[in-house]
Parts: sequence; structure tokens; C-alpha cells
Amino acid sequence: MSVRVLLPHSLYLSVLEVSTVEADDLSVSDLETAEALVRSAFGTTIRAHEWLHAVDGVQVLLTEGDAMLAHAAVVARSLRYGGQVLNTGYVEGVAVRNDQQGRGLGRIVMDHAETVIRTRHQIGALNAVENAGPFYAQRGWWRWEGPTRADTPHGNVDTFDPTDHIFVFTPHPTLIGSSTEPLVCDWRLGDLW
Repeated sequence: MSVRVLLPHSLYLSVLEVSTVEADDLSVSDLETAEALVRSAFGTTIRAHEWLHAVDGVQVLLTEGDAMLAHAAVVARSLRYGGQVLNTGYVEGVAVRNDQQGRGLGRIVMDHAETVIRTRHQIGALNAVENAGPFYAQRGWWRWEGPTRADTPHGNVDTFDPTDHIFVFTPHPTLIGSSTEPLVCDWRLGDLW
């Protein structure tokens, strides 16, 4: 699905296109462009497996003409909380091209990512870089302050990491109450959160 967005840019009105695309329907070229954009935005801090976490999700691409300006992915995962298994839209690879930051493009791709979460999942979750926390908090995501765990091939393990900034988006607030019980993620290679 594609949507056209008009956005003021300096002295002209910019026509942006936002596409929400299933991973299997994305061309190799588009995937390579999205990967380059995400790697450029995160610099040397992004590792190979972190991009791979985003590849299988629904891709939100924001383009202007032939240029990709912003990206986000919503990946289906399972989180557990208080005995419930929650169908989760896990957000990965949110990035805006460095020369386009400050135009509200991150807000636009997240608007579309959150629509995917609302229509396909019970909750959303993500692990933000430290300086992005206020952005997500302003959008209604809340910082998970409770314990975290993961179901791994070696059993259920504690995943507390002081550098994690896990946020939860609950279109249905009654699904997750207080943060006294652990939030448990499913297993994947690389960073669990």
C-alpha cells in the first residue's frame, strides 16, 4: 500500500510517498537501499544481525522521487507477560537519512508502523537507542522498567542490560499492567531485544 504525503520543505512543497510493503514483495534493490540507509544512520554501532532482524518484517519506506529518505520495519514476534502470549509487532531499523533529519520523517514512518501494529498485533515493542527515548515517549510508547527475560534454547534466562531502552506500545492498555512481572521475549540470534 502506498500513500502520498505533502510536506513543506523550505521554499517548496515536497511530495513524499510512504509504502507499506510485505518483506517478500520488496525488490532486492529496495532492500539493499534500505539496509544502506539504516547502516548510514546508525554508523558503526549496527551489527550484521541487527539488519537481518528487520528484513522479515513489514517494511515502511518513505521516498521522494527515486530517493529513499526513511525506513522502519515491523517484525512479528511473541512476547509473554503474566501468563499471556502476546502477538507483538516489534519495530526494527527506524532510520532517517542523515541529510533529511528534522523534517518529521521519523514521525511519518512511525505513524505507519504503529498502524501496522494496531491492525495486526496486540502490542508493539522496540529497543531504542538512548537518544530516541523521548521521541517514542512523546508518541505514547512507555519505557519498560521491569525485569526482562528470554525463552532461549537453554531455558528462560534473565536479559537485563542497563543499555537497553525497551519501549512498549499498547493499543489495548489492559494487556500489560505494572512492570513487576517480567516481560519475556522469544528467541532469535543476536540481540534478543
